[in-house]
Amino acid sequence: RLKTSVLLITHDLGIVAECCQKVAVMYAGEIVEYGSLGDIFKETSHPYTMGLFRSIPSLTRKEKRLSPIDGLMPDPAKLPEGCCFHPRCPYADDICKKCHPELSDTGNGHKVRCFHLEEAKMAHGEVRTNG
Repeated sequence: RLKTSVLLITHDLGIVAECCQKVAVMYAGEIVEYGSLGDIFKETSHPYTMGLFRSIPSLTRKEKRLSPIDGLMPDPAKLPEGCCFHPRCPYADDICKKCHPELSDTGNGHKVRCFHLEEAKMAHGEVRTNG
C-alpha cells in the first residue's frame, strides 16, 4: 500500500504475528526458515522454529509445561561444522554434523535449511500457535 518495508528484529512471536507478512527465523546468525506469516505459524518446518513455538506459554494447550530447546547456543566465534543447529536438534545425524544444508524452497516461497524436514514434520505433528 505505502510501498515501504520495515525490518523488525524481535524474539516476541506475538509481535511478529501482529506486524509481519513475511518472517525469517534465524539461528546462529543465519536464516533457518523463511516464508509468509501463515507458512511459519501454520506450516512450521525447521526443528528450531518448532522448538520456539513449543516454548510459548498457552492457556489452551493441554500440556501446560513449557518445552525448552535442549542445549545451549553455540559460541558465534566457534560455530560447529555442518548445520549450526545439529548439537541441539533431535533429528541430527552424521550428514548434519558434516554438511551445511542449503536454504531450500519447499513451495510457495517457504524456505527451510534442514536435511530432515519430513521426519521433523511427521514427529512434530501439527503446530499449535494460538495463545
